[in-house]
Amino acid sequence: MLQQGPDARPVASEVLRGEEGALWTRALQVCGGLTDGILAVTHPAQYRAGFDAQIKMSMRASELRPYISQWPFAYTAVQVMVNRLTIHHRDKTGRPGWFDLLLSFGTYGNTAVVAFRNLGASVPYGTGSAVMVNSRVVIHAVPEVPPDRICYAFFMSDVALEWLGIEDPGWSKVGDRRRGE
Repeated sequence: MLQQGPDARPVASEVLRGEEGALWTRALQVCGGLTDGILAVTHPAQYRAGFDAQIKMSMRASELRPYISQWPFAYTAVQVMVNRLTIHHRDKTGRPGWFDLLLSFGTYGNTAVVAFRNLGASVPYGTGSAVMVNSRVVIHAVPEVPPDRICYAFFMSDVALEWLGIEDPGWSKVGDRRRGE
């Protein structure tokens, strides 16, 4: 979904409106189950906020129902980056307590990392990696690596959740993830 500014009405992206978008969302149903499972474990309140957003979006923007019903993720947005170096940055589309999920595929090789500058750390980022990052707070980058790689970056759009009146779920807390609850 696309949304320009806090008062703008969201619209389905051109890609989602086409047959390729329908094929893409169907092909990613299993991936959606995995990303949702990761988010549900790491930040249950953010996971719930994503589904609350889908319900409210279906009611408030009924023309989006066909796309929302096919959307396979609790996350409200995904960005696909191909063969791209990513400089150190913070993202501004989410809220400080939220996690984004980065999934890597392709020929990253053995030297690929995600660097977290303000943490003074890097983690391996080979093909098949899943990295959770608080991208609004943590300065992160992916240095140049060999070509033929792809990253799916899943995130929540602060503008969309504000437009829908979804409360900020805040920071993830250990107590939120207790067994048996």
